[in-house]
Amino acid sequence: MRLFLDTNVIIDYLAKRQPFAADACRIMTVSDGQNWELCISSLSFTTIYYVLRKQYEHKELLSLLADINKAFTVLAVDGNIIEQALDSAFLDFEDAVQYYTAKESNADVVITRNVKDYVNSAILVKTPTEFCDLLQGYDVSNHTPSLLNEPAVSYGED
Repeated sequence: MRLFLDTNVIIDYLAKRQPFAADACRIMTVSDGQNWELCISSLSFTTIYYVLRKQYEHKELLSLLADINKAFTVLAVDGNIIEQALDSAFLDFEDAVQYYTAKESNADVVITRNVKDYVNSAILVKTPTEFCDLLQGYDVSNHTPSLLNEPAVSYGED
């Protein structure tokens, strides 16, 4: 199964934002033992860096992004995806780019906290909580959600 994680889910995970981080962490830990491919848009890396740059030291944040780069399939955003997003009915351009990136890569599900922005999606769209509800029966006891054992970090003000 190919899971496309929206930028907000990765930020929740890395920033340890509660209550959202718990479900984001569960998705990542459970997927580790499954035949699931976690995907992220290349567009997400700059947004993640920008949002979390005040919560992490530069080198530490780059290390976290390197870990994401290794653990995920990074999907390219090209001119075709941008053109589709520009021509779409999406009200949020960033969500349109994310959606068409997921669609072009044949993702099975988009996991986002912005479900309302994907109303006409041809792909299954679930919040992290909704997706975790689908995981009932998966054993997560062998996985340690280490980021959740650390104190929460707030976004702060820009």
